[in-house]
Amino acid sequence: MSSGRPRTPDEYMTLFEAESLLVRGSTAVPQALETQNFYGKFDLHGQPRAPYPAGQALLAVPYLWLGRETLLRLPGLPKDTIVSLYLEAFAATLSSAVFAAGAMAFFFLLLRRMALNLRDSLLLTVCVAFGTLLLPYSGYFFSEPLSALLLTSAAYFLSDLKTVSTRTQAALVGIILGFAGWVRPTMFLAVAVFLLAIVVRGAAHRWKLAAMTALPAAVSGLSYLAWNKYLFGRAFEFGYPEMAEFGKHLNTFQTPFYVGLAGFLLSPGKSAFLYSPLLVLAILGIPSLWKQDRGLATLCVGLPITYLLFYMRYTQWEGGYCVGPRYLLPSIVVCCLAVAPLLQSQARGVRYAVGVLAVLGFLVQGITASTNFLEGQVVVQGQVGGGAYYDAHFNYRLSYDPIITQGRRLLDYALGKPAPLGLGFDRWFVFLHKLGINAGTLVVIAIVPLALAIWSFWALRRIWYAAAPGTENHAVKLDPLSHVQTGRR
Repeated sequence: MSSGRPRTPDEYMTLFEAESLLVRGSTAVPQALETQNFYGKFDLHGQPRAPYPAGQALLAVPYLWLGRETLLRLPGLPKDTIVSLYLEAFAATLSSAVFAAGAMAFFFLLLRRMALNLRDSLLLTVCVAFGTLLLPYSGYFFSEPLSALLLTSAAYFLSDLKTVSTRTQAALVGIILGFAGWVRPTMFLAVAVFLLAIVVRGAAHRWKLAAMTALPAAVSGLSYLAWNKYLFGRAFEFGYPEMAEFGKHLNTFQTPFYVGLAGFLLSPGKSAFLYSPLLVLAILGIPSLWKQDRGLATLCVGLPITYLLFYMRYTQWEGGYCVGPRYLLPSIVVCCLAVAPLLQSQARGVRYAVGVLAVLGFLVQGITASTNFLEGQVVVQGQVGGGAYYDAHFNYRLSYDPIITQGRRLLDYALGKPAPLGLGFDRWFVFLHKLGINAGTLVVIAIVPLALAIWSFWALRRIWYAAAPGTENHAVKLDPLSHVQTGRR
């Protein structure tokens, strides 16, 4: 369910980039200065620039254009600039839901390519979609859903690399990863893991396939560094401001490794296992996946470890104002592929365990996404800073517990506590109604996504029952990859 608007500088700066690309064909963000919401640096030409490359903004442009050409023309809208800005932000934020859905589509296709039966493939895909961090982030305008889509699509094409005849697919993997670096520069780290995965699979001409993957990714990386050189005078100047709130230096690696490690694994606010409980089963499934496909097993192990090692010493390892360990989200989605061998084993209780862990994850996402997470992170008893999320020195508090704090807040609002604009159940239809858009117009806006959701659930239900035990041979014809279901490694 889309939240419908940006809340943090990360989201706003990407939205401004998309607006600039649509209106003036530039990634400069002068509107950030006009709204006094600038986070970035001025380039050599005096233009304000966001610290994020334009990949996500570029893909959000069609949604922004659609919002301007359709939503803003609907009847019953107040003639207000603020309403127009919120509607444009709502349209752009919908892109995250599409990216998350795309990631799950490739995840499902990968499971089928791994020869997991249709019912279990649907079960695991739904559990990952609703039982991990992907659920809340599908409603925010962060880059993680798009990054997850790019990683899962790259993994899908990698899974079919067998001979030199698939060199085009190898190049496609490199192109996808190269573009991922223009969404978030740290995605270039995934290239090394994918190259290792290609090599360890042992396919014919694996070194040539690895080179075909590395070439477009390297060209993309060098192009990005050249762009930085053009904008800021230095290739490794990415446009981040030197300091943020309270004079805190953010983009350094001064965090003791044990702080970031404990935070990502054990803290109540950022634990990967708390926000994506299916990781427990994924770890147990790694040995079996290694026997089945060493390449995918390498991705399932290498991607989470790479980003864990990188971010655990990062100064702002917690991801700034956000929900859960968002920096780990794309690699977590890929890692969940390792649950498939456990389902294939038909071991007693595996499906039950998958369901229970997914429900636990869904409850966690539901609580933390039910109210505006900024309400407890930025403003605490009327004071900014020195609160539950950051201390007075802008250091993340490992004791921060959104399950408790946001759970209490949710209960308060459910019992009738007044919720001004931006607080309470902060979903798009709630705050748009508070802005004065009448209910009929909101229903019109909701018709298309609601109709698509109903159709999707109906289609999934039909496929689920068609794939009942004893009918798998018939049901597999529903899968476009059914021709690769036999003769697997």
